[in-house]
Amino acid sequence: GEIAGTLHGMLTQLRQSDKAVRRGNLLRIGQGADYWSNEHNHVMYDPGCPWKSDANCSTPDYPTAGTGGVYALSLQFMQSVETVLVTYGGPEEEWIDTFGVPRDAAQLKQPTFNTVSYDPERSKLLGTDKAVRFVMQGFSGDLFKGYGLVLDVLKNEMNNILTAVHFELRLMYGVYVALQLLGFYFLLFRRTISSSYTYTETSREFVQMLPSHILTRGELELLRGHFSSKDDF
Repeated sequence: GEIAGTLHGMLTQLRQSDKAVRRGNLLRIGQGADYWSNEHNHVMYDPGCPWKSDANCSTPDYPTAGTGGVYALSLQFMQSVETVLVTYGGPEEEWIDTFGVPRDAAQLKQPTFNTVSYDPERSKLLGTDKAVRFVMQGFSGDLFKGYGLVLDVLKNEMNNILTAVHFELRLMYGVYVALQLLGFYFLLFRRTISSSYTYTETSREFVQMLPSHILTRGELELLRGHFSSKDDF
């Protein structure tokens, strides 16, 4: 009952995770990879088996399962797990998922089983029942490699997104710094020009206040002509 309940719980989590990654709106994932990643869709849905080095995509027990991408393979795996549960899991009301219950450090050190016995007749199922054999092979065979390839695709997509975001943030920061510098120099230039006009007016007033009797007529006309208008500045 405990193993069957745990297997059923893991199957439920697998279905939820698969749906969340592909379709979104589940497990805090807004938009699934089906809507934005062509490479993910190629691995997941297109005919073929890109996770294999050879062109033979068939599987021994279900020849067509490995020819329709990871999605078809995962569907067959989930159906096989359900078959195993119905055939060998016992009554569903006896399924108890004790492995999924959170445990503290002391509980983790305690043995999970008090007695483990070997049943040769049950062991033969690993080689005779194709559903059991397909499930066991899935953890090290096509399904494991297929999901691994999907994970690599998603990691590459994430790295590309982070790289683009990092570039855009640096670009925005560069534009911000450039605007700040241009604004600073513009204000500094305006203030310098304003100060120059102020000093010119002060100098003009000073020249106007000079006593004319200490200057010659030529010197007086020269100074007044130099400060007579702002255009001369």
